Amino acid sequence: MGWFDRMREGRDPAEVLREQGRYVRAARVDRALDLLAGPYGCRRFLVRFGARGLKVRLEGMEAVPLAWGGGPPPADPRGERGAELERCLTMLHRNMATGPRWERGAIAYVRDALGRTEITPAFDDDADVVVVDDLPAAGPPGHPLEDPSLPRLLALHEARIAELHQRGRAVVDDWDWWEVVDDRTLVLHYESPPRSRSLRCVTLATFEPRHGRFTWRMEEAAFPEPPFALGSFASTLDAAVELGLLTTARMNGRWLFMHAVDDHGAQLLVAVLEG
Repeated sequence: MGWFDRMREGRDPAEVLREQGRYVRAARVDRALDLLAGPYGCRRFLVRFGARGLKVRLEGMEAVPLAWGGGPPPADPRGERGAELERCLTMLHRNMATGPRWERGAIAYVRDALGRTEITPAFDDDADVVVVDDLPAAGPPGHPLEDPSLPRLLALHEARIAELHQRGRAVVDDWDWWEVVDDRTLVLHYESPPRSRSLRCVTLATFEPRHGRFTWRMEEAAFPEPPFALGSFASTLDAAVELGLLTTARMNGRWLFMHAVDDHGAQLLVAVLEG
């Protein structure tokens, strides 16, 4: 008889699972796992841990890269995300010490491209039989920013992207206001002396930092690879800029125009084709 069956004590299994979920959320283990998994991408991994005196320590991780991108969590070079997970698991161990006690465990974490997650804990002898190959698949499809085509495209256009980045940094933001007309013309307006400058452009996308969302704003996909498929997906500012620069490079643009468009810091990304 495994740990779960011993802890049931005749109760409905669904009731015990709900109880476990409350323990996990109260200790903020779910949030620590989200932090470990990074801000976006398909994830499918298993974290093993064990009690060592008054603290719980991570003992290993099992993960396999997915063919469509993702799988393991991103690197944690400073160990900060791992340390936070250990802190939360220690709290979980303390909270469960007077009831469903355990000394070792494993937590499975699965997240699909839309950000939907599934967290499944197992303890003591139940944890010993859990393996990553038994976890449900996180996709396909994969997340656009983890598609295998993206690193290849970034490497192919590396020099051009660097050129665009430097040119964008050299642009003097000396206009008084600006507008994009019909998604095809960027007009920069100057008040002293009164004048305006019109540049051919293509409106690419918006990035909303408070939601961490990148949204393509084009009528048709610029290129056939999955990262350019129209729609909205989770992103970081750095990833949004990188994708904007790559798109501008492939369009033979001159620079990437980015500017806030609301009080919440939402950014408009525009590929400027001249100037």
